[in-house]
Amino acid sequence: MSGEQDLPELTAFLAGIPLFASLDESIRLELAAELEPVHVAADEVIFRQGDAGEGLFLVVSGRLRVSVAADGTEDSERMLYDIGRGAIVGEMALLTDRPRAATVHAVRDSDLLLLRVSSFRSLLERSPALVSGVMRLLADRLLAVDRLLTEDRPLAPTPGARTIAVACAGADSRAASAVAGQLAAELARTGSVMRVDSGTVDRQLGEGAAQRAPGDPGRAELAGWLHRVERDHDHVVYQPDGQDTEWSRLCLSQSDVALLVASAADDPSLGAVEARALATGSLRCELALVHAAAQPSGTARWLERRPVADHHHLRAGRPADVARLARMLTGTGCGLVLGGGGSRGLAHIGVIRALEEAGVPIDVVGGTSMGAIVAGLCARGMDDAERLRRMTSVARNGRRLLTPTLPLVSLSAGRYLDQILTEHETDVPIEDLPLRFYCISANLTRAEAVVHERGPLWPAIRASLALPGIFPPVYAAGDLLIDGAAIDNVPVDVMRGRVGGGRIVAVDVSPEVEPLIIAPFATGLSGWRVLGRRLNPFTAAQPVPGIADVLSRSTGLSQVRSRRALEERVDLLLRPPVAGLGVLDFKGGIALFETGYRYAAEAIAKSGLAERFVT
Repeated sequence: MSGEQDLPELTAFLAGIPLFASLDESIRLELAAELEPVHVAADEVIFRQGDAGEGLFLVVSGRLRVSVAADGTEDSERMLYDIGRGAIVGEMALLTDRPRAATVHAVRDSDLLLLRVSSFRSLLERSPALVSGVMRLLADRLLAVDRLLTEDRPLAPTPGARTIAVACAGADSRAASAVAGQLAAELARTGSVMRVDSGTVDRQLGEGAAQRAPGDPGRAELAGWLHRVERDHDHVVYQPDGQDTEWSRLCLSQSDVALLVASAADDPSLGAVEARALATGSLRCELALVHAAAQPSGTARWLERRPVADHHHLRAGRPADVARLARMLTGTGCGLVLGGGGSRGLAHIGVIRALEEAGVPIDVVGGTSMGAIVAGLCARGMDDAERLRRMTSVARNGRRLLTPTLPLVSLSAGRYLDQILTEHETDVPIEDLPLRFYCISANLTRAEAVVHERGPLWPAIRASLALPGIFPPVYAAGDLLIDGAAIDNVPVDVMRGRVGGGRIVAVDVSPEVEPLIIAPFATGLSGWRVLGRRLNPFTAAQPVPGIADVLSRSTGLSQVRSRRALEERVDLLLRPPVAGLGVLDFKGGIALFETGYRYAAEAIAKSGLAERFVT
């Protein structure tokens, strides 16, 4: 039973949870008295798929992970989603005698409340609203799981971290200490934050309190104090010691995410604390590198030894980098996805300008085809003037993209396209870009999407641009890569995996339905005859589609249905008016710089998206 002294506080906690919010205050008080406190350590299993259900669990603090057996065996579990404070799991046990449908284990040390089936049934007579609430919760959960299993997409975005351990990567802890302070200050702009290191604990609980080992009589006092700290603050920044001490291990077990911090110029050898963090299978680890220069470098040598979930760059004198880090860690970041569409993709330049002017941050950027080019410019940290200058140069020389060649593989050799990419210094490694970036190509050999987010930038963009029939495919380790539009023209699901519960803005520059004006022609259409009609001033030109339009439209046919569902998967979908412009009409596309800007500025203002971010 929960202690009498905790009942008012627990009742207030229950009032903030949708399932219990509609209950009478007296019923919530009775419910609070029936809840049993349960503490679980990191990696501990709470219940397994197939177990008998004893009741519902409510998360007070910590993080749980829900998974199912992928092929009916425990050895191949598929992670469904994580849940944090205020979430409920195991509700099916209250209404049915069916065994547990999933396995739930603690990602970190967690405090739960258990509502047993017997206690639930004793409350039903006095509160019918309780059972109706559980039924709604159960129906929503079943529908969501069905969507996951049939569409093969994440059930729910990963919740942002509330507790963050900022540990040193490598041997020098000075960078980690500095970043912990900067991160705490940034998080304090949106809520209450406490930064806790071993010195803080010793000042509160006495000398040596932070190093109390499990089994030590004072360990319970330490755990209780940390629980109160987490309960009373929106975020807690834990700072482990520089060595693998009891306090360092406790920090990792208390945290939703471990941020491994180092100066990029230091020795990338693995440190003791980060080695323990990386060896903890359920703990999400991310890397933050501090750079003295404006252009990050040397990232690959740090990533080589660290299988981290994400990485971040913090440049000296760039407070925006710390703000981006805070958003990404807490699940409040914003990702921008730019779709393919040939010359129509020039509208992306205006859209980015409108987002920046509105104060909407771009924390991750990804794209396909022409969207990949513009995303690359954005990820390199270029301002609007520089992006505009570079894309204007490309547009004015757009005709040179189709340098004819013997059409055995493609209409164009692609040499000018390669020249453009190399001239714009796109040989920088993707992992060294100031902004997180990815682009999509299609693997023609394996019939699957390829997500490019490591290695040289220009070959990745070149593959994403390889419109079949127009440009040669790109050879990569025995496979042939072609334009990503063949498989995912607006890759928002990839972005959801990068920003978790954050916002996503998607820009689709391929009109959903664009009629072709054509004249009737026989099946044996002669290209020479079409050319003759176009050159003969006394004969009306025959309106037949050009090969570039046919190939481009064919590549995107598979995307029409998924394009219609885009709006459900993003926070803001932008579709600038680009109909009527040919796929390779880059000269005409210059007007889309302004068109995209005006359209996006109005749409962003109406959406209220900018108001969700602190500027």
